[in-house]
Amino acid sequence: MTEYVRYRDFITYLEMTAAEDDTMRVLENRCLAETCGTWLSLVPGLDGGVAFVRSRKNGNAPLDAGVMVKIDPTVMITALAAALAKPEMMALARSILTPGQFNLCDVGLFSDGLKDLPMNPFQDDTVEGSRPTPTKKPPSLDIGLWRRIPHAQRRDFIVAMAAGLRRGLHPDDTVSSILSKSR
Repeated sequence: MTEYVRYRDFITYLEMTAAEDDTMRVLENRCLAETCGTWLSLVPGLDGGVAFVRSRKNGNAPLDAGVMVKIDPTVMITALAAALAKPEMMALARSILTPGQFNLCDVGLFSDGLKDLPMNPFQDDTVEGSRPTPTKKPPSLDIGLWRRIPHAQRRDFIVAMAAGLRRGLHPDDTVSSILSKSR
């Protein structure tokens, strides 16, 4: 069961998922990316909206999923959110998501707007000297504190937060303490 959300909420969801980490991909799981196709689905109507839909690799997209745009699993989430947030893309999406007949020209233009987005290929993970895999913001950590942590030190902060949790400290307190000491 796929849960569809409003278009602007979907952009916010992408931005929150990436949490300012430009290396985050649409799919971080290499195995899932190798076995499934990833689609951006736009369904008009009250129960519609926008969502990611997964289907078997080389299989057909679900027929009841509205307008489907194939998304490479290595597309960076921040780039996808930025592309979807452009005013012309929002206008095209509004046209597609409006109940009734949609204009096939709008669908084509929307699809074209999602071409050539920056990617972070999986093979880069194994190349020596490449950037480490991205780290995700712990759900209990305040987003403002997460943004203050330098990207290169985020893994170290996560380890410190885990050690703090074992001592009964909230991650916010651990990060605040480390940031204040580093000044």
